[in-house]
Amino acid sequence: MYEEYFDFLNIDYQKKVDLIKYASLVMDYNKNINITGAENIEDFIKEHIIDSLLALNIFKNCDNIIDIGSGAGLPSIPLSIIYENKKFTLCESKNKKADFLDMAKKELFLNNIEIKRMNVYEIKEKYDTITARAFSDMKTLLKIFKRLKHKNSVLIAYKGKLDKIKEELEEIKNIEKYNFKIKNLNNKEKERNIVIIK
Repeated sequence: MYEEYFDFLNIDYQKKVDLIKYASLVMDYNKNINITGAENIEDFIKEHIIDSLLALNIFKNCDNIIDIGSGAGLPSIPLSIIYENKKFTLCESKNKKADFLDMAKKELFLNNIEIKRMNVYEIKEKYDTITARAFSDMKTLLKIFKRLKHKNSVLIAYKGKLDKIKEELEEIKNIEKYNFKIKNLNNKEKERNIVIIK
C-alpha cells in the first residue's frame, strides 16, 4: 500500500515491506507510549523514514555507525534495513524507548544493530560515524563527536533550516578547525539539511 513512497530508492521489494512494517511497529507502540509525533503510518513514512533515507548515499562508505539519542530508531533503523552489512549502535537512555528498539530489532530480524541503554557520555567505544537526528544542537553534538571519534571519523547530523544551522555553528569556538559541509536533503515536506563534520 505504501511501497510507492520508496520508489526513489533502488531497493528490493522486501526492504520496502520491512520499512512499512517498521512504521507499523512505531505507530502501534505509540498508542500507549509516545515515541513519535506522527499521527499515522503515512505521516511517519513521509516525515521520518523518507527523511532518514534521503541521506542514504552519505552513509555509503560508513561501516561502524552510532546513532545518538535514537528514540524510535531514527535514522538508524531505516538505514540498517537498507545497509544489512553495516553495524549500527543505537544509543538510547530512556528505557521505554529502548524497549521499543529491542522489540523492533527482534520483529525486523535486524542482526546488524546493537542497542545501548545508557547515556552517551558513558560510552567508551570509538566509531567511524556518529549520527543524530532531532537530538541536540551542533555545539553539544560536536562535544559528543570528540569523545566517540577516532582519527578519521565523521559526524553526520540531520538538521532543519539553514539559518538555524548557521546560528548553531557560530556558537562553536574554532569551528574553522573542522572540515564541515552542509548538504540539502531535498525533502519535499520541509527544509532539511545534513551537516557533515570531519
